[in-house]
Amino acid sequence: MKKSAWIVLLLLTVSLTFAQVELYLQDSLVLELKMNGELELVPKSQGATVKSVSAELFLIPQETNRQKVISNSVIPKQNSIEYSWFDGQTGIKTFGYNAEILTKNIRQKVRIKIPFPLTEVSGNEEYLKATKTIDSDNPEIVAKATELAEGEDDLFKVVFKLASWVEESVNYDLNTLTAKASQKASWVLENKQGVCDEMTSLFIAMARSLGIPARFVKGISYSTSELFSNPWQPHGWGEVYFPTIGWVSFDVTFGEYGYVDVTHVSLREGFDPQEADTIYQWIASNVELKARPLEIDMAIKKTGNHIPEEISLQYELYDQEVNFGSYNLVKGILTNDEDYYVATTLQLAAP
Repeated sequence: MKKSAWIVLLLLTVSLTFAQVELYLQDSLVLELKMNGELELVPKSQGATVKSVSAELFLIPQETNRQKVISNSVIPKQNSIEYSWFDGQTGIKTFGYNAEILTKNIRQKVRIKIPFPLTEVSGNEEYLKATKTIDSDNPEIVAKATELAEGEDDLFKVVFKLASWVEESVNYDLNTLTAKASQKASWVLENKQGVCDEMTSLFIAMARSLGIPARFVKGISYSTSELFSNPWQPHGWGEVYFPTIGWVSFDVTFGEYGYVDVTHVSLREGFDPQEADTIYQWIASNVELKARPLEIDMAIKKTGNHIPEEISLQYELYDQEVNFGSYNLVKGILTNDEDYYVATTLQLAAP
């Protein structure tokens, strides 16, 4: 009997192999990724037999404008790696790969105003469709996205407003609901909570509801959050299609709009976060297959140089001296030093 199973693995175990340093402002990183999986064929009776078993892994380093695969111990078959066993034995089977990856601080630069609404999506209609998790046809999602985009005719500004609203409105909350499976975008909109998968799903759903192609990226990133004992964590972010420019990254969780930093390693691009990361198939009799969670180990082999600030900040004071109980005016002057759209976060603190 031929059987198959698909598994979406949301939580991956990681180990820290590099002292914590400031990595987000590096212009490049060389990373060593080790991906390991394990399955077990368990006989259910004495007459159990196995003819074959296979595991197809879809989480593999991608070649993009900002990411290059230097080496991989296993050569992928298009967008996956397939491992097969024909030994007729039950028990534990292991699989995986070692890869060396170069990431660069390169973005798809939006230098011109792209008119909104879009009239041409250049064959990316598939990324406008609603899916099981990204239910972009939900009336509440459509209404909220329409409200945020009202009056705007600049695509970058529209996408920025969607991303900014999700970041500010959805509370990052790793609880039993968000840990077990990715929740629907409509659920996130209603409950205002979730982790990277949920926040990205809502952002993508809102974009698609406005006729803007958007896709989900699965990968790994570096986090300094106290929520995690290990800094390298599985992560999800979005990419939005800009006509004449290409796919532009927007990471709602990190507040990175129009780019992602060099700690982001892309492993898969897709329509929905619940697409299977690993598919198992086996031809056997009276045999059960049990899959273990994937394990990831990330090591930094080389760092680059610090990148310059894209936005310069200057200030002016109305008065150089004030008395106790009085007020002063602080004027902030922001200058975009680049020739493309740049988004940043400002914080004002009163000591």
